[in-house]
Amino acid sequence: MQLSRRRFLEVIAASGASGVVNAKSLYKEPTPSSQLNQNSIADKGWTPRVNIRQPNIVIAVLDDVGFADLSCFGSDYEMPFSESMAKNGTRFNNFHVTAVCAPTRACLFTGRNAHSVGVGNIAEWAQKDQPGYNGWIRQDAATMAEIFAQQGYYTSACGKWHMTPLEDQNGTGPFDHWPTGRGFDHWYGFHGSAVDHWHPELFENVSPTYPDKGKDYHLSVDLVDKSISYIQNHLAAAPEKPFFHYIGFGACHFPLHVPAEDIERQRGKFDQGYDLARKKRFERQKILGIVPEEASLPEANGSHIKWDDLSADERRYAARTQEIYAAFLEHTDAQMQRLIQALKDENVYDDTIVIFTSDNGATASAGRNGMHDVRRGSYLGEPWAERLANIDLLGSELSQPANVGGWAQASNTPLKWYKSDTYEGGIRSPLLITWPNGNLPKGQINSQYHHAIDLLPTLLNMANLEVPTTHKGHRSLELHGTSFAYTFDNPNVATRKGPQYYETLGDRAMWKDGWKAVTRHVKGQDFNKDVWELYNTAEDYSETRNLADAEPQRLSELIAFWHADAQRYDVLPLEDDTLKLYKASVPQPRSTHVFYPGMTRLDRLSAPDIYNYNSLITAEMTVRTRDINGVILASGDSSSGYELFMQKGYLHIVYVYTRDAVYTFKSRRRIPIGEHKLTVEISKADLDSRVAKVALDDQSLGVMLLPKLWPIYTPNSGIRCGENRHAPISRAYTSPFVFNQTLKRVIVDVETS
Repeated sequence: MQLSRRRFLEVIAASGASGVVNAKSLYKEPTPSSQLNQNSIADKGWTPRVNIRQPNIVIAVLDDVGFADLSCFGSDYEMPFSESMAKNGTRFNNFHVTAVCAPTRACLFTGRNAHSVGVGNIAEWAQKDQPGYNGWIRQDAATMAEIFAQQGYYTSACGKWHMTPLEDQNGTGPFDHWPTGRGFDHWYGFHGSAVDHWHPELFENVSPTYPDKGKDYHLSVDLVDKSISYIQNHLAAAPEKPFFHYIGFGACHFPLHVPAEDIERQRGKFDQGYDLARKKRFERQKILGIVPEEASLPEANGSHIKWDDLSADERRYAARTQEIYAAFLEHTDAQMQRLIQALKDENVYDDTIVIFTSDNGATASAGRNGMHDVRRGSYLGEPWAERLANIDLLGSELSQPANVGGWAQASNTPLKWYKSDTYEGGIRSPLLITWPNGNLPKGQINSQYHHAIDLLPTLLNMANLEVPTTHKGHRSLELHGTSFAYTFDNPNVATRKGPQYYETLGDRAMWKDGWKAVTRHVKGQDFNKDVWELYNTAEDYSETRNLADAEPQRLSELIAFWHADAQRYDVLPLEDDTLKLYKASVPQPRSTHVFYPGMTRLDRLSAPDIYNYNSLITAEMTVRTRDINGVILASGDSSSGYELFMQKGYLHIVYVYTRDAVYTFKSRRRIPIGEHKLTVEISKADLDSRVAKVALDDQSLGVMLLPKLWPIYTPNSGIRCGENRHAPISRAYTSPFVFNQTLKRVIVDVETS
């Protein structure tokens, strides 16, 4: 039975207590993990490792990978790196994160609850007037990199960051909230989440960068190459100093991009479907000891569609999307194997703590049939016939795919619900830790309840480091986390973790002493009407027995604890309208943009808004030969966007709405030698369509119809001028296709009033 809001109020009224009003009296302040020192480490059950080298630290974080997706946690994927970690280190089967990516990273990097440092949600859904939801880590909260750097570590990072304000993500900053502004000596990576692995929009330190992309380019390979390079450069320059390196993969967040040969090895492996795969994973988890023998497999999630209820074509498509996902994960495991081999080759592996985890559970957001193009599927819906016709493109640069939602339930086996939910399917993550010279137990599985905020104090214990007393002029630092270093030497001891709250877009949970209250919020519904459930997670590993009616007082106390933490950590007020938040977070449009050839790439959200407003593009150029080639202006990625370019003297304009809806214009005559102003005047024809009038020096070159345009916040890449070293849009030329005449500037005027 579920406990409704009304029933909850009746219960607490009968007991003479209001859960919210008396929350403070119920709440016991957890002991902070501050002022760590060698004595406190020894007292807490962790025996300091002495007479060995100060350990290096490598943390690798996967994206949207479920609890059961690693082979050592239940899947049947081929993952030699993960298997090696399980064999030579410790697995944790009760490690928790937040239900979405950026808050988990904020917890991991600061040792504090995400809302308390301003990252209650991702930057795209930031609320600048709410301190818990700014989308970036507060400056008075020291990061792991800053703490390690103060104690002699070289710090570097590669991959996903996702904790910089949207308006600060272009190449001119400010850079306070970039990785190099938060303690990392070097960073090579990307800001957002849905990165194109074939054509990523990358930065190195604070400058846009363009990788040398051959036919075998893939972002995961590039990130590991750069990781090895950073570590080797450090070892060459200062081998006596330990290093801390973070690598945040885009795998397996959509779009699922992976080399064709990796996909080919998966052919036919998932034809049996996700329901059977889930049962097999559960059986394997019990054999491995990942889940308790008495654990039960919950009934299918309420949104789940049975494999047998899909049509034959739907099953074929669903199996293919999972082939892409599996290939993506195995490919990432292979890249981690390369990184570890490099550490071994440089004789530093034995002195390195390696941590491998995921930022949240697997997502079912692509629904019954998955998506060939996430952008189109999310905003417009994709015709099924068109999706099926593109099945052989999945995983390639001609797709932006997400796998069928039913597979997410198998990924999260044996847990309920998905990413964004505060049930265990959204917040329990696989965690593996190795450290050869640290004498960690081999092949061990630890079951103590812990959370991402506990990782920093744990590493401080393991490396015998202290929390700095001050940071950037602020008072003594307090970590919210509790070290779990004690578990390595005491694998069967009870957890020392205090109460832990959760919140993501209105989904809420509170864990304390093995009991958990949880509610799954319905978007748009009054938060006070949400239904809370109660589970004894110490005895019910996968939340199968709701005890709300049997233990109403316990539930009311847990909800009161949640409200107390919500007040303490800036969780309130709650918000669930992501589209409203996204639109509000986009930088305000400018009336005039001026671009120069070879300029720093401008981020996508600062690009001219030609969707909402009438606009005029003016390119000032000097033409000296009739053989004119090159890009004038390009905006977009390999899935959609627009560009103006010259080819053999003719002007071309291409707008890619989808790969099946491409609008083109070509001038009827060559552009003559001389000084010119090329103009493209775009105005609304009706609600959706636009008309572009093209002219050269006030002489009409023709009219281009634009039946559909994308809002500026949908493409994944920003503006380039005078060349295109980024994602191909028209695919009519070979990158970078530098403009071979004199392009003075390109001006885009937007009627914002």
